[in-house]
Amino acid sequence: MSSRNIRKVKKNINGREIHMEVCDEGEFTTVNPKCYDKLTKGKRYSVKEMILLLLGVDAEIPLKRLLLMKEAFLFEKELSYELELDFESLQFIPYKYGPYSKILDETLDSMDDLLTIEYSAGKYEIKLNEKGKIEAEKLIETLPDDKINKLKFTRIGWDQWGNKGILKRVYTDYPVYTVNSEIRDDVLGDE
Repeated sequence: MSSRNIRKVKKNINGREIHMEVCDEGEFTTVNPKCYDKLTKGKRYSVKEMILLLLGVDAEIPLKRLLLMKEAFLFEKELSYELELDFESLQFIPYKYGPYSKILDETLDSMDDLLTIEYSAGKYEIKLNEKGKIEAEKLIETLPDDKINKLKFTRIGWDQWGNKGILKRVYTDYPVYTVNSEIRDDVLGDE
C-alpha cells in the first residue's frame, strides 16, 4: 500500500472538527492524536443550547413557563442520558411549584434576542423568534436524526400532558422536589 492511497479528511462530529486519515481501500481510518480528546469526550451543551433544542424541535408551539421548567427538568434528569447528551447542570431545587432552576430562569431572561415571551391570561408563553429558529436549526443539524426525532416525539408527549399532567408525573417520580410545593395536594390528590 502506498501513501498515495491515504487521504486526509476533516469531519464534524458532535460539533467538533476532527482531522482524520482514511485509506481509500477502506482498510483503516486514523484520528489525529490532537483530535482524540475531542472525539472521546462528547460536547457539553449549555443551558441556552438546551432551551434552543427543547423549543426548536417543535418551534411553532409555544410553551408556558411552568411547562418549560418541568420539561427542562425531565430533559436533564432522564432524556439527556437516553440521548447521551451532556448538559450543564440546571441545579434544580424544590420550590413552590416543584423543581425550579434559577439558572434556567436567568438564561431565559437573557435570551430576549432569540425568544418571544408573551404574558397572557396570567401566564408567560415562550417561543423562538425568527433568529432563535435559525440558531436552533443550526444546533439541531449537528445532532443525528434519531436523537432529534426522539426529542421531538418526547416533547410532543410532554406538551400533551399540560401543566397538571407533567406536574403529576414529576411529583410522583421525584417526590423530593415536592417538599416546598404549595400545590402538591392539588396535583397528587389522595395519593
